[in-house]
Amino acid sequence: MTKYLLKGGTIATSVQGSDEPRVFKADVLVEGDTISRIEENISPEAGVEVIDCQDKWITPGFVDTHRHVFMTVLRGTQCDWLLTEYLVKMAWSLQGTVTPEEVAIGTLAGLLEALHNGVTTILDHFHAAHSPEHAEAAFKATIESGARVIWAPARQSPPTRLLPFPEWANDAQAVQWQRAKIKEWGSLAGGKLRPDGRVTLGLAYEIFNWEEGTVPRHQEFLAYARANNVQTITAHVVKSPSILGWRDAGILGPDVVLSHCNALADRPELDDEMWKALKDSGAAIGATPLDELGMAHGNPVAFDALKRGVKCGLGVDCLSINSGDIFTQMRVSLQWARGHDHERIHLNKEKAPFKNKYTCADAFRLGTLAGAEALNLAHLIGSVEVGKRADLLVFDANSVNLGGVEDPIAGVVFHASSEDIEMVFVDGEIVKKDRKLVRDWAPVVKELKQRADDVRKRWPAELLEQRWKQWYDANGAPTI
Repeated sequence: MTKYLLKGGTIATSVQGSDEPRVFKADVLVEGDTISRIEENISPEAGVEVIDCQDKWITPGFVDTHRHVFMTVLRGTQCDWLLTEYLVKMAWSLQGTVTPEEVAIGTLAGLLEALHNGVTTILDHFHAAHSPEHAEAAFKATIESGARVIWAPARQSPPTRLLPFPEWANDAQAVQWQRAKIKEWGSLAGGKLRPDGRVTLGLAYEIFNWEEGTVPRHQEFLAYARANNVQTITAHVVKSPSILGWRDAGILGPDVVLSHCNALADRPELDDEMWKALKDSGAAIGATPLDELGMAHGNPVAFDALKRGVKCGLGVDCLSINSGDIFTQMRVSLQWARGHDHERIHLNKEKAPFKNKYTCADAFRLGTLAGAEALNLAHLIGSVEVGKRADLLVFDANSVNLGGVEDPIAGVVFHASSEDIEMVFVDGEIVKKDRKLVRDWAPVVKELKQRADDVRKRWPAELLEQRWKQWYDANGAPTI
């Protein structure tokens, strides 16, 4: 069993049952995959590797509750797109043509990027499971990466036609093989896709049609998934009120993570029906404020969720547009919530507040423990506590970015970046050391660049723009 003693550091962690984080000096003993002791002045025993953490901060790893990991192979392709434009250009065009090899390298590179940025746990909404070969490629890359992942292949198929309206002629075949693979994956140690449980089985399940005759089909498929050890079910909800559809169908539960949920924004009623449905069911939200604001999803709701006692974590969403770090999401989420609150006060001519309503501690919690709670993993990860898995970050408090910062919570939320993370542990395994990934990045990026070039050659920007204009001229913007 590998043992590490992180000696002399400052621990900064959120704590379950409290809105206030804990910041204190202590040593951390890691034995195997678990934090076994947190005390001052632990004496190292034989066989323990001592890691000097003087002038270091020790925090939990970040948790991402909504990310499309394979899209790393599509980096930079949609940074100026609207959500409606994304649907036509990406979801209904480019995405359906990616190869298993492109999926594999995008997944591996995307998870290594996450680890480099201190994101140790990811809910991967994998919406390019177009064939068994695509699914297996992503599956193997996920296992290989070393990240903690809820791997959620999507129950969907690529469209077989775009105009005049999208058509999914091959979906019946996709249902058959996807059901078979869910049963196969779910039989692996009760949905543990790695023997150590670091990768578990999820399901991405979109519901766009709530007509009465379709509901039994959704109920049956999700019951089948749950019976086959699917531990987390996730879906996109943007501006539609479909949260109530999930509730009324009896399929909303504590294992459900609905991403975005911008339909909940600016609903002041404390007994609002959609908010109540989420809280009563124990379902969670995966908020991705950066692209929600930029792509016209609507206003972010993460801090509203905290206020209402609804489980919520942060996410990066599309790696084709966003960087893979949670620092950005914490900052944007916090400053959006503050700015929106300030705007309301000014418009209503209310008395100026004595303090900001939302704090750095709130944002830090969203990026760590709240995300673990949203994924039902808070008993394992999300905080630095004895008995939890050793998913840990070690920050250099003397770095160019952090030197002079006294409060690690404020430092992490507002000043830190990936370059300040010296070490990353996942399950007690060191995956980043001396500010570099342990995994050799050079061959990964070589293949990533080649595969990305292949995609761009197939789908030049001019062709994507032409398809978007054809759609828009014929139909206007798609409704979400």
